[in-house]
Order: sequence, then structure tokens, then C-alpha cells
Amino acid sequence: SVTVTNGYATLAELMAQIDATGAASFTADEMAGMETAIEAASRWIDAQTGTRFYAASETRYYTADWSDLLYIDDLLSVTTLATDDDEDGTYETTWAVTDYVLEPRNAALNGKPYRQIRYTPNGDYSFPRGVRDGVKVVGSFGYASAAPPVVEQACLLLAHRLWRRKDAIFGVAGTPALGVQVVQAKITADADIMALLSAVDVNRIWPR
Repeated sequence: SVTVTNGYATLAELMAQIDATGAASFTADEMAGMETAIEAASRWIDAQTGTRFYAASETRYYTADWSDLLYIDDLLSVTTLATDDDEDGTYETTWAVTDYVLEPRNAALNGKPYRQIRYTPNGDYSFPRGVRDGVKVVGSFGYASAAPPVVEQACLLLAHRLWRRKDAIFGVAGTPALGVQVVQAKITADADIMALLSAVDVNRIWPR
């Protein structure tokens, strides 16, 4: 059995999606296959959107192009911000919370992540422009701490689709006598899944 880690849907939700009546009985192997499908769907969504819809405490490093502004990965909160001002590999300057602001300022109110850090004019520091990996940010990274409903629904549709492919391994199901059903093989051609994911404001402008 595969343990689903940071999945955007649960096994119970997928089973209900497959059989809304609740009358079906699934074997342990079938449920393991569903869990694998959920894990695969969740990680495909991460790759497709270029972000992730769960929070993780991490340390990340950035090179500042400007002294007053730093573009970052999707961020939910900052624990520590420190800079290497003389390019010696030591982050000797730890900023106070009054030295910077996270932007967009209303991101959290709108259920979105922060994507840049700006110094405050009255603060004590500025970003070391051009110093490779000169800024160290320790914090909670991710688009959100839990998947938005559109992502959850996209995950369910995709996981259901992936699980059903066991019955149509070559993209077709059935027999010539009973009729052959063509199963759409290309995930990105599934308009519903792609439309759901397009509703998420992903960070496509600044590379990670």
C-alpha cells in the first residue's frame, strides 16, 4: 500500500467519486491503486502549476537583483530573513520584522501566497544586490496550507482517470464485438482538469 503524502484528495473521497452509492466493495489492492493514483495526481498538479498546495518549513536562498526588492517562491510566512552582505558565505545580518514587508500586502486575506519581499525605507538594511545566494529565507513555503477546492476537484478527476486506466492500458476499453471506447490519453487535453487548475493564480512570471 502506498502512503499518500500531502495528497490533494483522500481515499474516501476518491472511492465516493468512483461509486457515489457506496455499494461497491473494493479490495485492498484496488484501494492501494487508488492511493497511488492520488499521489501521482497530486504531484502532477505540483509540476503542472509550478507550486504546491501545502505548507513546508524550509530554508531557501535567493540572489537579489535590486537592493529594495526580492522576488521569492510562494511563501506563507517568514521565520528568519538573513543576508550575506560581503559574499563570504556567512549570513551575518539578521533582519528584524520591521526591516521588511511581504507583498502583495493583501495576499493572505485573498487566500494567496506572498511572492516578494520589500525592504522598509525606515529599516536598517537593504538586500545585497548581485551577491549569489546572498539572501537566506527561513519560513513556510507553499501556495496554501491546504489545497483550494478547485485543486482538490482537479485531483479527484485526475486520480479517478488514472485509476481507470488499468482497464484501458493502451487507451482503449472494450472489445470489437461489444464496442470499443477510446479513452483520452493526454491529461492536458482534459478541458475540465485544465480549467480547474487555470483558476489558480500561480506564479509564472519569476523563475524559481
